[in-house]
Amino acid sequence: MLAPSKVASQFYCEKKVHLEQELGEVETETMRRGTETHEKAAEDAEPVDMDEVWRAIERGERQELLETMFPGEIAEFALFGIPDAIVFDDGKPQLIFDRKTTSIPTRLFQNQRVQIWIYGYMMESLGFETDDLQLAILSHEQELDPELGKQLQKRILSEHTVLELGKTTLHKEPTALVHLCEYATDDHMDDFQWALGYWRGERDPVPTENAAKCQSCPYKNTCSDSLVS
Repeated sequence: MLAPSKVASQFYCEKKVHLEQELGEVETETMRRGTETHEKAAEDAEPVDMDEVWRAIERGERQELLETMFPGEIAEFALFGIPDAIVFDDGKPQLIFDRKTTSIPTRLFQNQRVQIWIYGYMMESLGFETDDLQLAILSHEQELDPELGKQLQKRILSEHTVLELGKTTLHKEPTALVHLCEYATDDHMDDFQWALGYWRGERDPVPTENAAKCQSCPYKNTCSDSLVS
């Protein structure tokens, strides 16, 4: 069983993913802050009966689903992903939303792009039409007030059809931007197939070449490829 977030992490440092598999995941302060951010964003959400949700989607009714697990089967792998939010309307997914805390909100990193693309690919693999599907990433600095972050998320979910594709600044200090694009099957298919090569045992894990990533890694003292002592 694979999670899109785990596959995406291979593009940050695949050796770290390998060590997590071998030694177990270590909770970091960054992970704890991320959990708190997501809990704040979903605090107004109400539990739903997924059978009823699927019936509502089939009827073409609009549904905004927060932190909902979706299954997918791609090649020989089962995927289970929990997007921050998905908006369904007219019987199909219209928007997949993800949220990232970063020191460089103006830039999207490959692991961020791959993760949200996989969510879209999962929707396609489930048989949904994805011709109108958009992908949105709210990228903001750590200092952004959690309540403001929640309100920006709500704005994106409700207004994505009138937002311009590309980058749109939503708040200047601390900086928060939405990166909006259209989903396309081929955008990261090669990246995805490369990542699956590790899980198939076809190659060894590839370590990062960025020493700054090693410096903040909880496995830096046990990793044979660490670039810091």
